[in-house]
Amino acid sequence: MNSLLRSVSQMMNTALLLAVILVAVLVGIALLLLFLVGRRAWQHFRIRRFETISFKIHAHWREIVRGEIPAEEWRTNTLRCEIVRSIVIQEIGAATDKDRPGLQKFLRESGLVDLCIERVRRGRGADRRRVMLDLGATRLPEGIAPLSELLKEGQLDTRMAAVQALGRTRLAEAAEPILERFMAGGLKVPAGPLTNALMRCYMDQPKAILPYLRRSQGESRELLAHVASELATPDMAAEIFLLAEDPLPEVRACVARALAVAPLPLAIPGLAKLARDGVWFVRLRAVTALHQIQQPRAIPILLEAMRDSNQLVRIRAAAALTKFEHEAVEILQHIVDSRDHDALHAAISAFELGGGFERVMAQLADPALHDEAAARLLSALREGMAGLWSAHPADPVVESVLP
Repeated sequence: MNSLLRSVSQMMNTALLLAVILVAVLVGIALLLLFLVGRRAWQHFRIRRFETISFKIHAHWREIVRGEIPAEEWRTNTLRCEIVRSIVIQEIGAATDKDRPGLQKFLRESGLVDLCIERVRRGRGADRRRVMLDLGATRLPEGIAPLSELLKEGQLDTRMAAVQALGRTRLAEAAEPILERFMAGGLKVPAGPLTNALMRCYMDQPKAILPYLRRSQGESRELLAHVASELATPDMAAEIFLLAEDPLPEVRACVARALAVAPLPLAIPGLAKLARDGVWFVRLRAVTALHQIQQPRAIPILLEAMRDSNQLVRIRAAAALTKFEHEAVEILQHIVDSRDHDALHAAISAFELGGGFERVMAQLADPALHDEAAARLLSALREGMAGLWSAHPADPVVESVLP
């Protein structure tokens, strides 16, 4: 009897425990659902509130900037301050040089810049990085010092945001802390964002990069040469030309790129030398620059490049030669006389793609010419065309597709 009572008691205790657990689970689920619904309702409320305030401020932001609406009506509210700041920053990015100082003056006098700087120095995480980018977008020199301090941060995301924010200022002085730290080896960020930031800093004053380029070495020299070549102007050409003898091939390739905008008396001799460089991509950059120049004085250099050992250089040289329509017959005659089948095939392909090969053939086939040299050239071009289509590609991948 006692054992039966103990068994019944254990069953009742187990049932009670299961009931308590089930109630607890149901209460937990209910609380979780209540939390999710409450959070969703709060987010919806915040979004509607933000949209309402944002709409009102957008409708009157010009009056706010001009001071017609007192700052007391929006300065005491954090959300209103952020909306006004974001609007003015967007307008600064789209404003002309004439209108931008007025917007920047408003940011100073309203204290919004000081608020940004304070949040940059005291903030944390994603919110801090967002404010850093906003501070850079104001394009005010006041933001350079606090942003420069963050180049020493241990977190890569913060250093990246600091570099990007300094680039957004588009001020040459903002590049100084970046370069000083990078050239000393203390700035560890990817080269891509660093290059973009420097290009934005020096966009309006490209010559300001030259003093740093003179004393740079190794990796920093390659990066600065790349930035200088992208922003090169004719008045920078004389100093950049001196780097044509640089031991780093990437620097010489950047020189070739920069010489495309140099005066012709400097560009043509410099590119002629670089087109004979021992490194193939330097020769390729030189031929590409000659393509951009499109001067008849470049034809002898391009004809020499047609016999280059690198196929990409030959193709680029052939494409450049197609731009000289009036000299097309003489160019093709010179290539035929060289007896270089690779050069001839590259030239025929380039003229075909450019639409000028048929004109040349029609001109040579004109009965009114009665020129033995023209007939020989026409025959050679026809043979070259036939050889172009019958030749097997050397690329094994192409061979597998076109046996």
